[in-house]
Amino acid sequence: MKNLLHRTLYVIFPKWAYARLIENWNGAGIKKYAANTAWALVAKVLSVLISFAVTIYLVRYLGPEHYGNLSYAVSFVGIFSVISSLGIDSVLYRELIMYPEKRNLYLGSAFILKLIAGFVASTITILSAFLFSVDDVSRFIIIILAGTLIFNALNVVIYEFQADVKQKYPSLVSLCVIFILNILKLWVIFSDQGILYIGVILLLESILYALLFAYIRVKYYGSLFKWRYDHKTALAILRDSWPFIFIALFTSIYARIDQVMLKHLIDSRAVGIYDAAVRIAEVWLFVPGIIASSLFPAILNGKKTTIFEYKKRLLTLTGFLVVLATIIAGLTSLIARPLMLAIYGPAFSESANVLLIYIWSGVFVSVSIVFQYFLLAENKRKIIFLSSLGTMILNVLLNMLLIPSFGITGAAFATLISYAILVVPIILILRLK
Repeated sequence: MKNLLHRTLYVIFPKWAYARLIENWNGAGIKKYAANTAWALVAKVLSVLISFAVTIYLVRYLGPEHYGNLSYAVSFVGIFSVISSLGIDSVLYRELIMYPEKRNLYLGSAFILKLIAGFVASTITILSAFLFSVDDVSRFIIIILAGTLIFNALNVVIYEFQADVKQKYPSLVSLCVIFILNILKLWVIFSDQGILYIGVILLLESILYALLFAYIRVKYYGSLFKWRYDHKTALAILRDSWPFIFIALFTSIYARIDQVMLKHLIDSRAVGIYDAAVRIAEVWLFVPGIIASSLFPAILNGKKTTIFEYKKRLLTLTGFLVVLATIIAGLTSLIARPLMLAIYGPAFSESANVLLIYIWSGVFVSVSIVFQYFLLAENKRKIIFLSSLGTMILNVLLNMLLIPSFGITGAAFATLISYAILVVPIILILRLK
């Protein structure tokens, strides 16, 4: 098994990365981190597979129009979810690693910040639904989903386990919730309960996560009542995280605005057909993130040698992910039409046109993932801020221009072009000298 794993790594990764990965393979430290990463990877893969399989049944059951209403509501709430997160997750994770003795102080302060932000975000979401939502079904689902923004505050528990290299327990929670929620979705489908029940199930998801995260935290670390809120600590967290609030907001807008605009400029059916294709195109995008996060420590170590070696490794990883994304996009393009008919049925035949375009955005997303890690490592928050802002503005403008003329394919082109243009400054920054 070990030799098989080594051969697999040798095929997948560049030579320098492979050498780094198997260095000190038998050491206790590397085993600990490998096991931790394995839990995260297995949980993610199983979650994606289970959710995707059930989503196929859900899309077929709801049809383009009702599925479009659901997708619109999820995207609408997703834009405002950034307010509830406050962009503090990365900062909290860093502080828990650096100052484990202050974990109750940091967790308590972060939890209160997120809880307050969740109530604010939920209120703004509901008010916005009455102002902007164009039909009663979508508005009602948005009101239901707004509650998720409050319960998400307990997600701070994840970062305590990650900081202690104990990803196993949050991973088990994730698998448990995914399994329960998808069983409930299948019950809705086969008992013909309707779209509003799906909204309630999505709210139940955040409640289950909150309860189970609280349970594992109490079991392994002690009572939540040991958490303490400190005003100075809260301000310090916000001071470090404020750029990420806007970065997350810009990212959320350009990731979801296409579906919101399709609803307002065309109709719910267009949203359903478009989102069905997007789910196929994005189902594999967790892979570049996992590869980049696993290899980036080795890339940073290259900086200790020379800047040339550092950038060479960056470009090697970028090239590998581009080749991987290109192969996936090319193969998907060849079978796009029969694939969509087989998965969703004739009602979603138009989704194939969206998939043919949207799948190629994965090539540029893969580059941007490496770019984000590079900028975070170099602490270039201003560039992250400006690139996210520029991509958001460009994406919104392209959607406004292309959707009225080309419909759902116009939204797909808007996403592809905005990601592609973002690659230009990335290449300039990462170029070898």
